[in-house]
Amino acid sequence: MLGDAEVLAAVDARRPDGLEVMRFVHEHPELGHEEHECSRFLADRLREAGFDVERGAGEMETAFRAQLDGPAQGPTVGLVCLYGAVAAVRPDGSVEAVHSCGHGPIAGGVCTAALALADRCTSLAGRVVVVGCPADEIHAPRTAARGGGKALSVEAGLWDGIDAALYAHPEFIDTVSLESRWMQRLGIRVGGARSLDGGPEPPLRAAQALLAANERDVMVERIELDGDVEEGTGPVLRAHVLVFADSETELDDRAASVVAATAEGEWTRSPAVCGVKPDAEVRAAVASAFAAAGREFVPDPPRLPFATDFGNSSRRVPAALIGVGRPRRLVVPHGRGRGAVRVGRRRGGGADHRPRPGAVRRPVDREAGRRHRGLAVGSLATSGRYWPLLVGSTPASVRKSTMRKSPRSRPGSVGRQRGS
Repeated sequence: MLGDAEVLAAVDARRPDGLEVMRFVHEHPELGHEEHECSRFLADRLREAGFDVERGAGEMETAFRAQLDGPAQGPTVGLVCLYGAVAAVRPDGSVEAVHSCGHGPIAGGVCTAALALADRCTSLAGRVVVVGCPADEIHAPRTAARGGGKALSVEAGLWDGIDAALYAHPEFIDTVSLESRWMQRLGIRVGGARSLDGGPEPPLRAAQALLAANERDVMVERIELDGDVEEGTGPVLRAHVLVFADSETELDDRAASVVAATAEGEWTRSPAVCGVKPDAEVRAAVASAFAAAGREFVPDPPRLPFATDFGNSSRRVPAALIGVGRPRRLVVPHGRGRGAVRVGRRRGGGADHRPRPGAVRRPVDREAGRRHRGLAVGSLATSGRYWPLLVGSTPASVRKSTMRKSPRSRPGSVGRQRGS
């Protein structure tokens, strides 16, 4: 089994590779399901290191699945690798691909960890899988049309057989998120006839109803009215609405109220983006790994104020959505524009990071963490400082029934998530 010190030394040796990957991703911003350059570059680097790489995984052209097997049996640990850019809408209406959500450091950190483990493959017990997930930013046109890469990878069965799925994202504290929001995209199309004498026009009525429904947890994402100007010709309304909630039931109720607000039109509903569901044993292993890196783990983080389709992954396999706290400077998670940074204290303290009023502290099972010591700590150097990322090699009892090296389920074997 690999020890923490050995893994950290291997990661430090791969620091230049991680920085190179981060620079490449930042220099090649590509929108969702269009990340051809980044997907190719990352897949090639992993293949060169000894991973068995499948391009176009899950019938997504810019996804990949890379697998490295150790000589001894053990758990299978999956790492989420992101590389898609934000679809920034500029004041002139143009859409520009920019990186402002930490995906360059995420790709660099995952590759650093993966290459470090490949360098120590002869000591690896189990299997490491890197899943390249495109289309992480929901407003990109092809993401809106097809869906996010993490949720699609779940539907395609790419995570089946994984004992622990890890998704590390830049945050303000070192933690595992316990709660996130639910989300669903609704689409509507309304046709009608134009009136030149002020008569009712269903597309206009529907547009007014949608705008009136736009509130805190209902967001009109896109709205378009188009049609000829002649009497009796048909203007058409097309719109997308994002609905947010704190539970599946609340999401269904809120979506139904939006649909009920318009009397006309044809509605569509995308599969739901589920709230995250952390696994206790994986969370304990993450806490143990942060401790091994000399960092303080926050056991009771605030609820994430947004939705992530990693929630869908976490409802398929044991998982942890890991927040990696900023050093002095950190790309703002879900920030504005390119190169957005926020300066703060080293551990990211402050009012935003205190427990919610009345929050129940959730103790971390340190003994379970010790039983999972193989979950080692990797690190990525950026801005002259380290962001730890959790990587897998590991031991014990995460899911003994799936530890054997069995072929994974083929794409298409898994149905849609509940709530779709």
